[in-house]
Amino acid sequence: MSQQQKQIQGESWSRGGKQFSSHREVYTRSLFRLCLKFTTSEDEDEGKPEPATAYWTVCGKTTTIGNAGQNSPTPDTICRRMDDSMSGPAAGILTRITDSDGEQAATYALRSGMTCGWQISGERGDAAIRVGKAKVFQTKKGADEATGREAQILSLDADRWVLCKQASFAAGNSVFNVEDYNESKQKITVHCSKGPMRGKLFDVHANRCPFVFGRAHEADLCIMDRELSRRHGAILYLPNRKNRKTGNGTFILVDLESTNGSYMRLTGPYALKGIGALSLGDEFIVGRTGFSVNRFDYGISEAIGARPTMEDRTVVIQSLLLEPSHGYYKGEPKEELEELAMTTFAAVFDGHGGDECSNYLVDALPRQVRAALLAERIALRTAIEESEANGRTEQPEDPASELIRRILKAAYLRTDRDFISPKNSPQSGSTAATVIMFGRRLFAANVGDSRVVLCRAGGQCVELTSDHKPNRPDEAARVRAAGGFILNKRVMGELAITRAFGDKSFKMGIKAMMEEEAEDVSGSAEAKDLTAPLVSAEPEIASMILSHSDEFLLLACDGLFDVFRSQDAVALARQELIAHRGEPAEVARILSDQAIRVRRSRDNVSILIIVLRPFWELN
Repeated sequence: MSQQQKQIQGESWSRGGKQFSSHREVYTRSLFRLCLKFTTSEDEDEGKPEPATAYWTVCGKTTTIGNAGQNSPTPDTICRRMDDSMSGPAAGILTRITDSDGEQAATYALRSGMTCGWQISGERGDAAIRVGKAKVFQTKKGADEATGREAQILSLDADRWVLCKQASFAAGNSVFNVEDYNESKQKITVHCSKGPMRGKLFDVHANRCPFVFGRAHEADLCIMDRELSRRHGAILYLPNRKNRKTGNGTFILVDLESTNGSYMRLTGPYALKGIGALSLGDEFIVGRTGFSVNRFDYGISEAIGARPTMEDRTVVIQSLLLEPSHGYYKGEPKEELEELAMTTFAAVFDGHGGDECSNYLVDALPRQVRAALLAERIALRTAIEESEANGRTEQPEDPASELIRRILKAAYLRTDRDFISPKNSPQSGSTAATVIMFGRRLFAANVGDSRVVLCRAGGQCVELTSDHKPNRPDEAARVRAAGGFILNKRVMGELAITRAFGDKSFKMGIKAMMEEEAEDVSGSAEAKDLTAPLVSAEPEIASMILSHSDEFLLLACDGLFDVFRSQDAVALARQELIAHRGEPAEVARILSDQAIRVRRSRDNVSILIIVLRPFWELN
């Protein structure tokens, strides 16, 4: 066993449960590596090339963030020399949570959202995590009563960021410290140690909460700081739910969906191990350098090409933990969200006959998939346990994957039914190329002729989907069995694909479509069910386990694959990813330009590249 393998083995976290016990687990939200996307401007350090938008961590290695360059005795993994707000080398330290961190760290980590198994720390107060989101709105209890304010929390476990004594938080250019918490008077005293209000003290009383701060003059605390939004953040008071009579509630810090965020500094009571546990979608800062926590990097290119209208849509949701349409926490019990926290959804939708169907699918399909997984969570949990007990999780199929296939199929068909059912529903349609990552197991589902292609280690191309076109014998046979025909490689001489969402007229069956001609059709030997749809929205689903060495996924519509073979598209994308050291958005644009300008694709061209690891670092 190599030194690195031994180190990775030592990264296990059995206190977090089975899914964190080994990097080999399949059904897990524990991530082997993180993709950190920079949320602040890139370092302009002497023109040195560095990942402009992303940096990757890997299991078994500690990542330090600071201002120590390569010539330093202790160079930082991520060096940001231009950030003079950092206190020195290793201002922030990113590590896996392990059993060596202890029981208390495990308790804190499991209390923090849905951790992905990594934590950020910074002993000198440089590191801070963006607190949960909330919104504050006006209320009016009665016709004669004055208008009041209430708050709604929008993030899971946002109440973990308690403003206890010695807690410190940052917003814009300001840093605030909680000097005192007076339980009997239900108030906290806050001191501003940095920023426009430096040196000032103010009290926040429970009966004045939500206490809003920001640039707006009507805010409870108006701070003239350009880095702040008008209504930037707020302090909320949460009464003791178990015993409201005691009044022993807590003050918490929330962010009002501001541009630059409100952050709890990992110092004082928040300096303990495990408190800085990170979940997908979290944001943190070290000094003034900001990062978001991602499962992968991705880039999208959507080009209208030679068509007069753009009918394609693309969507990426790194975790279905939150409601896809708005990304807010809906108040579901945390224990019910375990499976959703490890589920990623991404898709390319190629619309035709209008953009109504593709626009509908962007919100409706991931919402239906989330609802279906949530409804089947108990059966799914049982299937996962059965798969693990029988040692079948590494097999091509196991009880859990078989159940997920059925769940996805039902969700896709329901989405289609909901779109075409209304009497006034549009006649437009759309293909779909989708990927659902459930832990390390990948499901590639397609409806129509958009594709999902995987690039494995070394550039190996694996087509995970097969186009649904009339020239496929099995698809043509299905159309004929429903009483239809293929003319000029099109269903009924009209539609160039045999499966799609929408296309209402092709879903009603040949009997309804042709009415009086139905009797003539019924004489055909191949016609078996004249009420069956000629075009189906039932997906074909491929399932496999992603390796830690897999490189990237390519999802695209037929506008690309009409002029590129899958292998050629993957080869060009891989070549450009290496040349650009990542930058999938730029690479997707290059691929799109090649399809339209060089190879003369006559369709909309939509491309999604999902980078699974920084393979170019080995080149």
